[in-house]
Amino acid sequence: MPNAHLEQALARAKQSLYLTSPYPRVGCLITDNAGQVLGQGHTQRAGGPHAEIMALQDAQTQGHSVKGATAYVTLEPCSHHGRTGPCCDTLMAAGIRAVVATHGTFICDTDQV
Repeated sequence: MPNAHLEQALARAKQSLYLTSPYPRVGCLITDNAGQVLGQGHTQRAGGPHAEIMALQDAQTQGHSVKGATAYVTLEPCSHHGRTGPCCDTLMAAGIRAVVATHGTFICDTDQV
């Protein structure tokens, strides 16, 4: 199932084609433990929300809790302060348990938040 979720995240990334330059196009899909999609998003215009933030907002709009959920992202969440805050901190604060990126899986230690 992780590959299917990553493929869906890649489809979200394609939606940001020609929007994000000079930044990368990123897609994010958040699922519960059963694999149900809770939220999804893609990076917005440069300086706007990243894919992870859009997916969290989508889940919230639909009334879903993301506590204990898994985020599937086409690029690892950013960890720096720039035009936006670090997505890794926002994911942890939201209660995301694990992040699966196209190059690996990361378990979040939300007890440290």
